Amino acid sequence: MSNKLASLTQNDKDIFVGTLATMAVRAKISIVPNAKTHGDQPDYRVFANGTYEIGAAWKKTSETTGNDYLSVKMAAPELGAMAIYANVIALDEIGDDNVTHLMLWSAREPASTSAAANNQMAA
Repeated sequence: MSNKLASLTQNDKDIFVGTLATMAVRAKISIVPNAKTHGDQPDYRVFANGTYEIGAAWKKTSETTGNDYLSVKMAAPELGAMAIYANVIALDEIGDDNVTHLMLWSAREPASTSAAANNQMAA
């Protein structure tokens, strides 16, 4: 099972572009720097097909490797009932098709399911 959601190319304006591809959705996406007005806002906004905002991304640094990445959260009716979480990581080398980054799915357990599991374990 592949966890790759998108192959992305980063341009000189720090914008990432590519195609989000899941079993249910195929859409051109862009991850665009966000003009933040306060610290709680995301570092980037995620758009589908140029105009539809479907998510946000925050700059992070891996505690284990020290590598920078983007932590992404996307939600839209076309994506299903739950938000999709992903990480955008840089490739070691630019691919033949100028791909510089990959968006990889980050599976998360729904909060209600994990709370129920914790309650069962405590019983």
